[in-house]
Amino acid sequence: MLKISAFAKLAQTTRRTLILYDEQDVFKPATVSPEGYRFYNYDQLYELSFILTLRKLGLSLDDIKQVSSDNDKKSPNALLTNLQDRVDDQIHDLLAVKQSLGTRMAAVNTETPLHRDQPYIYQHHTQSFWQSATLHDCSRQQIAEAFSKFYKQLDPLVSINGKCSGFVLNLPNADAANFINAPFRLIKEATTPISNDFITTIERPAGNYLAIDIDNDDTAICNGIDLLHQYVMTHKLTLRGPLWQINMNEDIRLPEATTAVLRLEYLLEG
Repeated sequence: MLKISAFAKLAQTTRRTLILYDEQDVFKPATVSPEGYRFYNYDQLYELSFILTLRKLGLSLDDIKQVSSDNDKKSPNALLTNLQDRVDDQIHDLLAVKQSLGTRMAAVNTETPLHRDQPYIYQHHTQSFWQSATLHDCSRQQIAEAFSKFYKQLDPLVSINGKCSGFVLNLPNADAANFINAPFRLIKEATTPISNDFITTIERPAGNYLAIDIDNDDTAICNGIDLLHQYVMTHKLTLRGPLWQINMNEDIRLPEATTAVLRLEYLLEG
């Protein structure tokens, strides 16, 4: 027979836990002396280990009492089935977290070099994005509300997966004067198809893009758009489609709403 402190040490738990389990009729000592001292058998270690595992997995003491009860053979089976489902869900969630973190780490290790405040042309592959509904008010309140709604429709883990995010704006011909009032949509690089009332998918075509990397503030954005416009005029280029505003060097704490650097880019004709 083991005293409570020795048995607690053997089971890698605490004396306080064993007293609580006794008081709640979850796990009783083998015997209690007339003086009130609790004693346990070595064989009880296996039952206690099972109980401690159930607690670690989230079962309440009442649930554990039903699992351990000999009076109701039906209820323990139902509870254990529920526990199995819960464990499966936890495994699924942890695998999803692992995948998202792995994707983000891969993105961090392959960061694209920045070209600050200088237009340049580069070739881009086809890319699919989830997009929000079109917004016409670019106030901080509107963007925050749209951001919240957008990511509620997506798996919460996509916000930390390191995939491209930003905005797509209806701003033809790099006209900075209309930037503030340009209709826009939130975007996030798509990993699976989604289509509902708020989220659809948009494709960014492959081709040559005119781009510039600038600081994330309205003044810098307008200056960047002006520089793109001047480059187009000087080199007699033609722009196609919307303005893509991509977040660069994302902060994991503020995955989409704030980033230090933006990339502005237009697809070029031909």
